[in-house]
Amino acid sequence: ELLAKPYLKRMMLPAYAAAVKVIAVSEHTKQIMLDAGAYRNNLMVIPNGIDISLFAAHKELNEIRKLIYIGYLVEHKGIHILLKALSLTGDLSLSLTIVGDGTYRGTLETLAEKLSIKDRVRFLGEKSPQEIAALLKDHDALVHPSFIESFGIVVVEAMASGLPVLATRNGGSEFIVTEETGLIVAPNDPKALAQGVYDLQSKAWNSKRISEITCSKYDIKQVVNQTVRQYPSYKNEFSICHLSSVHIREDVRVFYKQCTSLVDAGFKVHLVVADGKRHERRNGVIIHDTGVPGSRKQRFISAPIQVFRRALYIGADAYQIHDPELLPGAILFKWITRKPVIYDIHECYPEMFLHKEYLSKFSRRLAAVAIGVLEKIAVKVLDQSIAATEHIAGQFKDIPVVHNYPILSEWSWIETDDKRFISRNICYVGSISRERGIAQIVKAIADVDCTFHLAGRYEPAGFRDELTKLPGFSKVVEYGFVNREQAADIFSSCALGVVLLDRNSNHLHSLSTKMFEYLAAGLPILVSDLPTNIKLLDSSPMGRYIDPTLVELITKTLEELLSDPERLAQWGANGKAMVFDKLSWESEREIYLSLYRKILKLEKS
Repeated sequence: ELLAKPYLKRMMLPAYAAAVKVIAVSEHTKQIMLDAGAYRNNLMVIPNGIDISLFAAHKELNEIRKLIYIGYLVEHKGIHILLKALSLTGDLSLSLTIVGDGTYRGTLETLAEKLSIKDRVRFLGEKSPQEIAALLKDHDALVHPSFIESFGIVVVEAMASGLPVLATRNGGSEFIVTEETGLIVAPNDPKALAQGVYDLQSKAWNSKRISEITCSKYDIKQVVNQTVRQYPSYKNEFSICHLSSVHIREDVRVFYKQCTSLVDAGFKVHLVVADGKRHERRNGVIIHDTGVPGSRKQRFISAPIQVFRRALYIGADAYQIHDPELLPGAILFKWITRKPVIYDIHECYPEMFLHKEYLSKFSRRLAAVAIGVLEKIAVKVLDQSIAATEHIAGQFKDIPVVHNYPILSEWSWIETDDKRFISRNICYVGSISRERGIAQIVKAIADVDCTFHLAGRYEPAGFRDELTKLPGFSKVVEYGFVNREQAADIFSSCALGVVLLDRNSNHLHSLSTKMFEYLAAGLPILVSDLPTNIKLLDSSPMGRYIDPTLVELITKTLEELLSDPERLAQWGANGKAMVFDKLSWESEREIYLSLYRKILKLEKS
């Protein structure tokens, strides 16, 4: 109900995002929250629990004659449907006890009299938990005819007492009742409910087994323990602060992999960014925002100053920087604070600056040389540096590699469905820029029967205007920036993931993070013929590499692959197996955490 009202939804979704964990009482409730835009990563299901000492199997069920309903007497609980169903059974030996009170009671009493079943129905009003437990022991089955429920605690209480349950499909009961414990029928249907009563009477029920199943799953002690375990415990009593003036707070490597892993390991984690989205707490990470720089000049000068001012205020035990722009400040910051500082090298920055379009050729060379020299100094002065690839690490001496492999839990829920491979849908999710081959793909699909699902921010924003003029753009579905859950939804409906990076020197030895995410989601890939891609795909058939500059070849390849769904399905399975076996963040996480344990002297080096 909260999420159904727009103004409450606007309040709740940020609260969900800021929480370490969000607990739903049922899978149905969880799905409602996901559909409304909640994050999958911090959302989990923990059911309600009961005091099982009150509810224990008391007898073997020989026949079902005494039915009981427990709950509020309001229309959406469906008691009027139950009364009509009781009348339809024609079984005069059946009786019904209604426990609870509400504004609908008078209407129900009148209906029972009208249906000529008044002598078989008794209204007891509200009862205490102890009285309810005693009543359950004196009945043969619970009927729960509600139209909508988030859970259904009374269903659990009845089952713990050994009673089979006849319930409607209402969003809660169908996730509780199993074949061994009861029956599920359609809601708001007297005939279906009457047939359910008959089926309930016809089946042999094991009261002891019903109770055992329920008590093992819904014991309040277990539920409380499971809930308590979700609270963060900063068992190391150390705080770590990540700093970036360039990356957004949703950056996958920085936030979802490194910061979240540190939180899970028991550290208190801060993240300082300059993205203009204000302060918040998300997934246990305390996020500080210094505001968006007004210009490129401010990004290089004032933004780092603001970031380090915030870092001084936080006073963490260790710091990690993610941008070369922060290197001068990091060296000074280490000297002032005497705190350990780690430099995470995401890219080969000297090579990257050689291709910055907004700089002149002379400025590019000058920036590349300056950053190269600055990095060499920083790697020697700072306490630790890490690299995202072997190629980057090779530019320095003794730099460990922490690969940017995908997080398995984000993609493992995507089910293998062969329908996706006959969909003729292709996708790209990420920054939308010239160097990522988007223009070539849009040109190529003009003559291919397919749909191109395109998600991300245009860099620069004017690049979109260029793409809209291409004939293939009519086959493009735009999403804008998407979160991790939305990206997974896109992947689950596509047959092929594409990422055609150009051959500039910064890409030659890089491994696209997006490529691994496609594979983790079971998508085969179409990628550029870069050395690292060739090596990967030659090791296992998971996709194809091609020259990213040849539009006609891209067209021909797309048509060939999309016309062969069986091959796509096999490649997708191969890729997913490869990633889950060897190329996951889960396999890199311990390497990353061990660096902090050594720096903070939590383990011997």
